[in-house]
Amino acid sequence: MFLHEFKYELIRVLRQKEELFWVLLFPMLLGTMFHLALGNLNRATESFHTIPVAVCLESDQKNEAFQTVLDTLSQDEDTPLLKPTYADWEEAASLLKEDSVRGIFRVGEDVTLHCAPNENDAAATLALEQSILETIVRQYHTNADILTRIAQTSPEKLPELISLTQSDASYGTALSLTPGNMDFVIQYYFNLIAMACLFTSFAGSYVAMHHQANLSALGARKCVSPNSKFLSVGAQLLSCLLSQFFCVAVNVAYLVYVIKADFGTSLPMILLTAFIGCILGVCFGFFIGSIGRVSEAAKSGIMVSVSLLFCFLSGLMIDNMRMLIEDFCPLINDINPAVLISDSFLTLNIYGVSARYGSNLFTLLLIAILFAVSGCLLIRRKTYASL
Repeated sequence: MFLHEFKYELIRVLRQKEELFWVLLFPMLLGTMFHLALGNLNRATESFHTIPVAVCLESDQKNEAFQTVLDTLSQDEDTPLLKPTYADWEEAASLLKEDSVRGIFRVGEDVTLHCAPNENDAAATLALEQSILETIVRQYHTNADILTRIAQTSPEKLPELISLTQSDASYGTALSLTPGNMDFVIQYYFNLIAMACLFTSFAGSYVAMHHQANLSALGARKCVSPNSKFLSVGAQLLSCLLSQFFCVAVNVAYLVYVIKADFGTSLPMILLTAFIGCILGVCFGFFIGSIGRVSEAAKSGIMVSVSLLFCFLSGLMIDNMRMLIEDFCPLINDINPAVLISDSFLTLNIYGVSARYGSNLFTLLLIAILFAVSGCLLIRRKTYASL
């Protein structure tokens, strides 16, 4: 009996194109759009690359000190800071106009920097590169002034000071506080998986509505059947859960291996979190489907609306919405399933398996149990005047 119900419910789910669209295809399409819109945003503004510059040497002036600076900054074996191109002023200005360089060092007795706006590059990247070039010139002028004063007041200390300014000083060691991915864009993918988990509610709602005689002809036949209603509901809910989890797992695999979203943690833990999210989604749909004599279309609308509201409050549409809710009414975040699921991913990404992660999963399971028990009480075996 149990296996029979399980088998045919699994076949039914695989034939339901609407359910498969919302759980399988829609998150993939939305994830693809996120990737196209935001995928290179962090890389463009934070990734370092060598800065091309033009160097214009005055014909009658020599500046060996600044030449030493340029040689030092352009000879790094891995990723040099600068890539200088030596040219006269006309050629250097042409390169700057063509966006081939980010600035021009005009080197004579003094050193000046000439920059121009670059309309083809991202404004943030251009501003960062020009700021680096300005810092180089400013630091050079500062050191030159110091050396000039020392040469005038204490010339015996000049060799020691020159040696100090030419040495590479390291005053600290860069440490990573977490092995996780700190790219802010990753939160959108976390919320996307949370949305897919909540959309599994469609399958749970179908089970509830087709076990009530006053809502469907199939429910009427099941009510007069001698088979155990508990076993029938349990088998169909389990079948829904496994099939819907498979769809969510495909979405996770698509984000990780196709879109290359770095979730920053092990795939098994991600899938465990998604599985518990699917449990809540199916139980939530089962509860909604058990409520009153409301049409199937109306209940579908309720589930879509509530699921999208949960996701909106968790930051799927506006990235800082969750923080605003935390300041205004933190209780909403404590019981919002979308927040709990996305925060579980975030906790895994930053802290790994921790007390906060366990608390999130426990809360999700508790809410799922409440939905499941409430749904069972609403569709328990009833007597009808006629069927």
